[in-house]
Amino acid sequence: MSLSSSVWAQYNPLSLGIVIPEQDTVEYPFSRYRVAAHTDPNAQAFINGKQVQVYSSGAFVDMVFPTEQITPIEFMVVLDGDTVKQTRYLVKPSASQPASSELVDLGSKEPTKKWFIEPNADPLNPDQWYGPGDVIPILAQATPGKQLSYSIPGQHTHVVMNERSPGVYESYHKVGPYDPMFEGNIEFSLKGRWFKRSKVTSLETVKMGGLPKTGVVNTSNAYLNIGLGSDRLGGAKYGSIYEGVELTIVGEQSGLYKVALSPSLHAWIPTSFVDVKESFELPAQSLSGNIRIAASKENSDLQGSDVITVSLPKRLPYTVHTELDPNRIIVDIFGATSNTNWKILLDEATGIDEVRWRQVEDGRLRLYIDLTHKRHWGYDVEYGWRGQMRIIVKHPPVIEDAQKPLKNRIIAVDAGHGGRNNGALGSTGVMEKEVALAISKKLEELLVEAGAKVVMTRTDDSYLYMSERAEIIRTNKAELLVSIHANSIGYATDPREMKGTGSFYKHMAYKPLAEIMYNKMRELGLDDYGLTGSFNFSLNAPTDFPNVLVETAFLSNPEEEIFLLDPYYQRRMAQQIVEGLEEYYTQYAHWPIEDLEADK
Repeated sequence: MSLSSSVWAQYNPLSLGIVIPEQDTVEYPFSRYRVAAHTDPNAQAFINGKQVQVYSSGAFVDMVFPTEQITPIEFMVVLDGDTVKQTRYLVKPSASQPASSELVDLGSKEPTKKWFIEPNADPLNPDQWYGPGDVIPILAQATPGKQLSYSIPGQHTHVVMNERSPGVYESYHKVGPYDPMFEGNIEFSLKGRWFKRSKVTSLETVKMGGLPKTGVVNTSNAYLNIGLGSDRLGGAKYGSIYEGVELTIVGEQSGLYKVALSPSLHAWIPTSFVDVKESFELPAQSLSGNIRIAASKENSDLQGSDVITVSLPKRLPYTVHTELDPNRIIVDIFGATSNTNWKILLDEATGIDEVRWRQVEDGRLRLYIDLTHKRHWGYDVEYGWRGQMRIIVKHPPVIEDAQKPLKNRIIAVDAGHGGRNNGALGSTGVMEKEVALAISKKLEELLVEAGAKVVMTRTDDSYLYMSERAEIIRTNKAELLVSIHANSIGYATDPREMKGTGSFYKHMAYKPLAEIMYNKMRELGLDDYGLTGSFNFSLNAPTDFPNVLVETAFLSNPEEEIFLLDPYYQRRMAQQIVEGLEEYYTQYAHWPIEDLEADK
């Protein structure tokens, strides 16, 4: 994936490839902007007249600091008397002009400077369905010192607003638990002389009341978000939620339903994941039944697991999280009230040490599941007939060969990105999807040499949805997943300063795997980018198999890009990952007999 300088010079005339900015003209609002390009490794490179380093890959980078409305960026490369130039432009976004206020005369209703009403639409969200307990901010500007009121047609009439400062009026409307449905415009009324009023309606429509509603999860891919916050990977999540679970909907905003899990806790779920029932009934008390802990039956799909069964009257929502030292799974069941007085723990359930429960608040029953395993090897929550909740806890895999701990282990390798998803771009123009696939193929070869059975989510430049990748992993019964990526920075960061390797995990259960991978990659001499938990990457979300995302190095850093392009270093990275997996299995898998473990 790299060429020597002599080969480059023989077959390539002086060239200039600009990677960032991606287009001739780019709109950019900030005061720092990174640029990246590539040329002949022997050439000299200049950006806006300043000479910059050309790396052995041909890459060169720098930062520019836009100060004008339009900032030109001139790229120039020079070699043996030949010169190539290109210019690109950064444009600052134009500032929006505030709308002028319309003044309304109370008598003639003609524009004037004396009497006016101007609703303030800024705090109103037209995408939001305001539900029980939500507070709607109602703001307006109007003639100072007068009586301004608002009305919600059919519900509330002439509610007097408070004049917070001269001409600035405010009020806050709290939606009642069972207010009727309203969707329309708020009316504002300014009281004048002789009982005359001037009326204006809000520009934005408001949707409120008519809640709560009952919704039913309609897909196996559903998940609960913690809040409305989001980033490039989506909002922070509690986790998946099983199909058929009933949810109490108390609001809607930005394509998400707000659901009440308990009196003190709410979550959000995409509207496409829920079918809403026409009618709503007050939730009846859902009493839990007794608990049974047993090993899964032989030759079943769950073989190699322990199953905890909790009897519930219907499919209730839940959240799950894990703890380490001691290894523990904690399940909160919402809408449930404990009526559990005994449990059955069968001897063959070797992975479960204890199951305890506590009613932590009204409508929230918490289960504490203590494990005998050294580490977590996967867990899942599902519902069987009606409300039979099953918590499935996988046993550790069994070591077959002390000298080859990965023998017959099924390992999934995910080459990040692919197809139309290029991922990060290096200064040479190389794409993250290419680097990830090259490292993943070398990892596959080394894992096979180590005796493992390898499941590849992709082996070519194909595009796969995250759900398709997860399905490949589960269908092939992989025990563990490693996802391979190369890191990058944003436009406002100097690419020469940000470098290093990192490992990412979401669930505390799989932090030990990420720690081992991180330490192994650091042994290559790569800088410390960090160990990142609660990471919202889709393939870190599954709980039914240990998983880790390895950000091998920074493709945006021109020095680390050289390593990522080199097949020798790609193989070394793959070898470190294999050694990390061997260490993880050696420490935390099951050794069937003491003699075998003594041989390790």
